[in-house]
Amino acid sequence: MQGLGLVKSLAERERELAQKLEEARRTTEAKIKEAEAEAKRILTEAEEEVRQLTEAYTQKIADEVRRIQEEADARAKTEAEQVKQAAAARLDEAVQAALQEVLP
Repeated sequence: MQGLGLVKSLAERERELAQKLEEARRTTEAKIKEAEAEAKRILTEAEEEVRQLTEAYTQKIADEVRRIQEEADARAKTEAEQVKQAAAARLDEAVQAALQEVLP
């Protein structure tokens, strides 16, 4: 009889351990699902931040390129005007020199 009580006791202990193991498995699965959901949320936020940063830097680069182009255009116009004025002054000098040579 004592052996039968020991077997029952061991069987009960085994059932308890199996229940605890099953409960631990369910808890672990739930925690894994929570962790996966949190990881997905973090990844989504990171992707959105990367997209926003990319847009911001793309716009910043476009603005900077536009500004540099406008400065270059303005500088080119100024230099072209200076060359034109210098050429006009020399042209007048050349015409005067040619007229002095041709006309007494």
